Amino acid sequence: MTALAGVGVIVASGPLWPFEEADLADNAAMVARFDDTTMWWAFATQVAFTLAAFGSVLFGAGLKRRLERQCPAGSLVPMTAFLGMLLTGALSLAGCGMGTEAFHQIRNRAASDPDTVMSSVGQLGTYGWLWSGLLLTAGALAVAAFRQGAVARWIGVVSVAFGLLLAVTQLTPFQYLALMVGVPYLLVLGAAFALGRRAPA
Repeated sequence: MTALAGVGVIVASGPLWPFEEADLADNAAMVARFDDTTMWWAFATQVAFTLAAFGSVLFGAGLKRRLERQCPAGSLVPMTAFLGMLLTGALSLAGCGMGTEAFHQIRNRAASDPDTVMSSVGQLGTYGWLWSGLLLTAGALAVAAFRQGAVARWIGVVSVAFGLLLAVTQLTPFQYLALMVGVPYLLVLGAAFALGRRAPA
């Protein structure tokens, strides 16, 4: 559910940027491109962020329980994997709030300062960085795969690959791209744990 909600964020945020190159220097021109459907796309991002927030925590709790059954006693891996998902979920609630702010700014755009409207919309567009918490989950699953044998090695390989991509987003001024990396990573993890062999009780 979390990954699908992330897809929802990506899809819903697209219509929030209907601009041409010439508009970028003029906030009033940018706001003029909004229509009465745009505010509902902002609302859709709020809903998607909400689903991502709670879905992340639930997925993380299930992942923690699974890893506790398969990792050595006392391992920090299960809790670290959970904390990565918890960070992603908790911070996604901030995205919910910005969705609400953008909704009302766009709805009242005729009576609002264009600079204020575009500040809200622009900030909402950067909230993909909230998914950088998945770095902890990816690192924990890599350790679980290569050092503890608690998950399949291919999951470790995938976690290293996506973890490196997430690290790149955080070490460059493109942090919002963490969402683009996190969505396919969680799709892979979700499919792996849903279709893979059930963890022993």
